[in-house]
Amino acid sequence: MSFLFEEKTSKIMKWVGGFFAVIIIISMLLLYAPGLLSGSGGALPSHSAPVS
Repeated sequence: MSFLFEEKTSKIMKWVGGFFAVIIIISMLLLYAPGLLSGSGGALPSHSAPVS
């Protein structure tokens, strides 16, 4: 486990962590920001039909 504390490995882990953070942020924006790209809304609708 000593490879976790090497300088090269820590740099790689920092880049991988940053990459995953950016991917998660972009996916959250695309799913939950209504009308950001398509103008019609995201995955969560702002209004829903009443269930009868």
